[in-house]
Order: sequence, then structure tokens, then C-alpha cells
Amino acid sequence: MTVGAYGAGALPGGPDGRAGPAGALAASWPYWLGLTGWLAGLLVLTVAWWRLGGTLHRPGHPVPTRWLLATGALWAAPLLFAPPLGSRDVYAYACQGALWLDGVDPYAVGVADGGCAWTDSVPSLWWHTTTPYGPLAIALAGGVVALARLAVSGPDDRLLVAIFLFRAVAMLGALLVARYLPRLARAVGAPASAAVWLALLSPLTAVHLVGGAHNDALMVGLVVAALALAVGATRTGVPEPGPAPSGRPWPRPWPALLLAGLLLGLAGTIKITALVALPFVALLATVRLPRTLAPATVGPPGAMAPGGVRLARAVAVGAVLLTTAVTFATVTVATGLDLGWLAALPDTGRLVQWTSLPSGLGMAAGYLLRILGHPEAFGPAVAWARALGLAVLLAVSVALVLRAWRATGGRPGVSGHGWETDRPPVAARRSVTTACGLAFGAVTLLSPVFYPWYALATVTVLAATVGQRWWRGPLAVLVLATGFLVLPDGLGLAVRTKLPGALLDVAVVIALTAYAVRRFRRARRPRANQPDQPARPDQPAGPCRLTGTDQPARHDRPDQPTSPIPPAPRIPRSRSGSPTLGAGGGGPDPVSLPVGPGREAATTAGHRSRRSGSAAHPGAPATPRPRG
Repeated sequence: MTVGAYGAGALPGGPDGRAGPAGALAASWPYWLGLTGWLAGLLVLTVAWWRLGGTLHRPGHPVPTRWLLATGALWAAPLLFAPPLGSRDVYAYACQGALWLDGVDPYAVGVADGGCAWTDSVPSLWWHTTTPYGPLAIALAGGVVALARLAVSGPDDRLLVAIFLFRAVAMLGALLVARYLPRLARAVGAPASAAVWLALLSPLTAVHLVGGAHNDALMVGLVVAALALAVGATRTGVPEPGPAPSGRPWPRPWPALLLAGLLLGLAGTIKITALVALPFVALLATVRLPRTLAPATVGPPGAMAPGGVRLARAVAVGAVLLTTAVTFATVTVATGLDLGWLAALPDTGRLVQWTSLPSGLGMAAGYLLRILGHPEAFGPAVAWARALGLAVLLAVSVALVLRAWRATGGRPGVSGHGWETDRPPVAARRSVTTACGLAFGAVTLLSPVFYPWYALATVTVLAATVGQRWWRGPLAVLVLATGFLVLPDGLGLAVRTKLPGALLDVAVVIALTAYAVRRFRRARRPRANQPDQPARPDQPAGPCRLTGTDQPARHDRPDQPTSPIPPAPRIPRSRSGSPTLGAGGGGPDPVSLPVGPGREAATTAGHRSRRSGSAAHPGAPATPRPRG
């Protein structure tokens, strides 16, 4: 992959900032040779990664987490020296940092208008647009460019040094994930090895986190660290709440909660999508609160008083929210930048691609309107579909937050003693973390624009919760599909497959709708077919099915012992099949054989039935034997 990237990667310069099929190297053999080598390396990496996932939980041979991390480091090492892969965003980072160092506001002008020396390496679509990244991302880019200017003198050499330093920043985010993701997985009851395999060793991570050097890597690392700190995760897991040992005070959770809010605020100043995790981090903080901060006047010993529980939960949530807000404001003021980057977010939707589900549905509607003779309705159809997608995103986000709130015990317990939940802390942490990952997934799928590296946050957070292999498999398939959506020079396959992709989005929505309707009907069917409640013992049970009256039959009365109905007599037969007559039938009497104590006597004509205890031949006395 590294060798192929030097022929087909996102190399600096080139017409329109691109040296690929649409650029000057389209007809040259080095590009196609490099593309072939890159695809071959990506296929080998994919096969190796998939086979490694099948050996994670082999009985008797578990794969250590440290071994997985070392393997991922060896896989990523060559890519550190490759040209940018899958995107040209790293050149835009360098230009935005250079503008900020030179005193130009990147939230007011584009890279071309600001006079960046590396504008030719940036796609022309983004030459005159302002940056949509937060103030911390701009400050980090400025620091990278400043170090590059100190190291070398020429502009081309400075750009190469800046690319290497941007990769170092991305690897810092990967190190945060490697440190805190196993802890988070153990805290929610999931295998740490599966989480590391899915989040750090996948082709998606190799291509876009290491090769692309996106600032999403640092953002994801800070989010995972904030989640792990909020649950109080350690190397071996998380201490379960319960009575503290005598003579030892409870460890105070407030420093870790404040640090979680600080990290989440820093992540929000890189990309605004990091704030999706804010309500879930606050709810995770309430799960780790000790239950003995205040003694209860009623309820079980060691329980926390209802008022104390509510106060502690409110303080924990407020500490996380306040720390995040203060950090966000401090970074914004310290960098001398304002909130102008929020106004630039709509500019990222200039590209209309089917990889965004609402955009794909709008494209399908627009193509249909073109066939019906309304070609001018294509743009409005996409705009309406995107607006509907944002409305659905808001509804899904609220539903996930409410689900996580209920999972943490956000309602009074049945016993009335405090603010309790019927779920153990591990299950509550898993539910909240899963809801956080699904919220990132909803943002990824329902936003107006989608790029493969946007899925890094969704995959990393959900990787900490996938304990069952049936759920890990589909997520791994989605990771593989996302890794092949772009070529190494940054050209997305969605640009070349607009109509088939739009039809695929329609098929996906139809399939998801049918699945949701089926699940809803299946969930309501048991409620509609619930059996009638049995009658109370002091009330008549209705007409008897045997007598037809309110008086039950003898064997149906609760006050009478149950006696089985003797079976029909069986006529013993000889070997030839003719009936054998017993006593009174003209033949010899059955001869009893000696038996041991506790066993019934066997006869030559038959034996006693073990179910009813009656004789197996006519004329023998039937002695009912009680069941059991």
C-alpha cells in the first residue's frame, strides 16, 4: 500500500489539486501500476484482518490485547511514510494553519483568498470556502506549520514535514484509543480484544486514520477517553458500587468527572460532532456514583437517601456539562477565534453524494422528477430530503438520550428507596455506551454529507460494546465496505455511481422499514395473545368440561386426590400371535417369578403397567399407585 501510494496516492500539486484519473497522470502507467499495488495491499490487509478476527475467542487460545496492539503498530508503521491516502484534507489543514499564523482569520476567507502557498494541492472546490473545523484544530495546524517552518526552509519541504507532523497528531489520537478503549470495553462487559481488533486494526483505520491523517483521529481519542473516565474504568475493569470497606473512605469520582468534561470540551473544539457524546458522558457519570455517600433513613442498610441520590446525580451531570462548556469557551478565547466555523458547516454539503442516506433519497426523487419532465426540481428534492434527514436525526438523538437515561435509573425505583434501577451497573453502562455509538451512527448516516472517515467515531464507540459475535460480524462488514469507498488519490467512487447508489439508498430504506414494521408487530403480538388470567381459588372456575355444570368432576376437584384412569386391558399373545388365555380362560395360570425386594412380580403372560400400577392381564386386581 505504501509503495502504491507513491504512484496513485494524493500527491502534492497536480491540476485541480488531484493527480488521478481526472488529472494529468490519468493516461500514465505509473498511476495504474500504483493503484494496482495499493488495491492488492488493501486486499491482503483485509483478508489478514478478517482471519485474525476469527481467532480472537478460540477455546483455550485467547489473543492478548497487547499482542493485538503490537500487530496494529506493525501494520501502521509503513503507512507513516506514505503520501496522504484517501483524501487531500491534510493539505487544507496546512493552509489553514499557515493562514492563522500569518494573522488571517480562516473563518473569514478561504485558502486561495488568504494566499496560501500550497493552494494547488487543495481541491478547487474548497479554495474559497472557510474552514469548518474548531479553534483547537486550527491552533494545532498552526503549531504544525510553525514547527515545519523552523525545521526546513523551502515551501515544498515544509509541506512534507507538515504532513508527517499531522500524522503524529493523528497517532496521538490512536494512542488515546489504545489506552482507554480496552478499559471502556471491560467496564461495559465486552471483550477488550474484540474492541481493539475492530477499532484499531481495521482497513478503515489504516487508510483514513493513519494514511489520511484526519483530525477526526484526535477527536475520537478524546471522546473515548472521556467515556472511560466517566465510568471510572481502570486496567482491570471498574469497581462495582456497594458498601465501602470499614475504615476506608470512598474514592471521590469528581476529579475523573472533571477531567472527562475537559477532554470532551477539547474534542468539541476540534469538530462539533464530538458534542454528540456530551449527554451520554454525563449519564455515565451518574452510574459510578457510590451508593453510600449519605445514609438512608429508610430502605436497606447502606442505601443512599432519595434526596442525596438526586443531589449527587445533579451535581455529577452539572460538573460534566459545566467543565465542557468552560473548556470550549476557554479554547475559543485563547486562540483569538470566534464561532465563525459553525457558519461554515453548511458549505461542506456542496457535494451531493448517495453515501449520505438523505442525499441519496433526494437524488432518487430528483431523477424521478427529471423523467416526469421537471429537471429543475432536482435541487429542491435534495434539499427537502436533507431537511427531513435532519429532523429524523433530531428525533433519533432525543430517543437515544431518553433510552440511556432510563437505563441509568432515571426514574424512581419500585421499592421507593432512593433513585434505583433494576439493572446492574454493567448493563447500565453498556446501554449508555451503545446509545452513544448509535447516536454517532445516526449523525454519520443522516447528515447531508458523508465521508468514510466520519465512521471512525461510530465504529470506535460501538466496538467497546460488541460482546456478541452476531453483532460484531455485521459491523465488521460495514467497516470493510466503508474502507473501499474512495481511491488512494481521494476520488470517491460515489461520484461515478450516482444513479445506482441512489437506487441502493431507496432499497436500504425499504428494507429497514420492513424490518422495523416486522419487529413492531412481533413485539405487539404476545400482548394481544396473552392467556386469560386464572380464576381465584375462592371463585367458581365456570362449567366443568366433563359434567357441564358448575360442580367439577371428582378428578378436577382441588380437594380430592387425583387418580389416573386405568388403561384398557391388554390381551397377552404368544410368539405366533394367537391370544394366550390366562386364569379362567382354559389355559395355565401365569407363573410368578421370584423377584427382589421393592420390585413388582413379573409373569409369563405379562407384567404390571408402570404408569398405573394395574395388572396387564384380565382378571388381575388393579391397585392404583400414586404418581411421583
